[in-house]
Amino acid sequence: MAHVSAEADPRAQTAMELTHLMVQKHYCENDPEAVIAQMDEDFLWFGAGEQEYLAGKSAVAETFRQFVGQVPRCNISDEEYHVICIAPDAYVCTGRMWIATDPSTRISLRVHQRISTVFRWVNGQPRCCHVHISNPYTEMSQEDVGFPTKMAQQSYQYLQEQIEAQKRQIAAQTAILQRMSYEDTLTGLYNRNRFNQLLKAEPADRCRLGVACFDLNGLKEINDRLGHSAGDLLICRAASQIRQFFEGRAYRTGGDEFVVVDEAMDKNAFQAAVRSVEEGMDAAGISHSAGFSWRCSQCSVREQFDEADHMMYEAKRHFYSVQGHDRRRRRE
Repeated sequence: MAHVSAEADPRAQTAMELTHLMVQKHYCENDPEAVIAQMDEDFLWFGAGEQEYLAGKSAVAETFRQFVGQVPRCNISDEEYHVICIAPDAYVCTGRMWIATDPSTRISLRVHQRISTVFRWVNGQPRCCHVHISNPYTEMSQEDVGFPTKMAQQSYQYLQEQIEAQKRQIAAQTAILQRMSYEDTLTGLYNRNRFNQLLKAEPADRCRLGVACFDLNGLKEINDRLGHSAGDLLICRAASQIRQFFEGRAYRTGGDEFVVVDEAMDKNAFQAAVRSVEEGMDAAGISHSAGFSWRCSQCSVREQFDEADHMMYEAKRHFYSVQGHDRRRRRE
């Protein structure tokens, strides 16, 4: 995750501006439609009262519309925003401000507000998929100045209820964004982003490490002859074989390339698991090439990946030489 500035990234500026807009429309103008217009279709909200959990833009929008006329006109001061890029095309904007009811409402309500929004870019457009608002109890005060109304009571209750509810909301949205950033959508395995992160975070205290590479043979021919849907099915079948023995430790790093990184198994167990994956693929009619590396000292994902990849490449070169059409040699 990277803390970005508006000058360095125009999308950071957009996230801040849209967060400011949503705050203004909700508290100053009580205009739920303007807030709803910013929402992504895949919007999750942990609300308050009877609507504790809502999924989807339509359900959340309906709840927001229930507050028409329930939020007194407010004035906002001392706004401050910061943006973090948490994944490609995903930004978290956090802010704080003072919100006070306008004197014309004859209601005294002053809140030190904290807000977090998450925007992701869909087809080039920013869509809000999360809003978190918190109001610390110690920083809230309300004083009735002679004009008690149901509107004031509901607004105050609404603000209080959000404190606990929104804690759950930010945790749920963060988990979803992390999964979207690091999960391969076709197979459910980890993706190349997660593998690159693993390469950058090399711990120095590993006592053993096994790395295996698997590559499917003939995927291009299947795509050309039967279509990409058939190729996708083959990829998913291969991923299923790998997951049986390396659940949570497998990565799809390319179109037909998979990598396993295991720190738990000893050498014999790791080699046996790799053989079991290969036997399962053979039984399922999945042509493949494989290579592996295991160490109990000087462990390195990067070095062992290179070793396993080299072994796998040699197996693949042999396969294509026997078949009479070395695909990789033609590409050179």
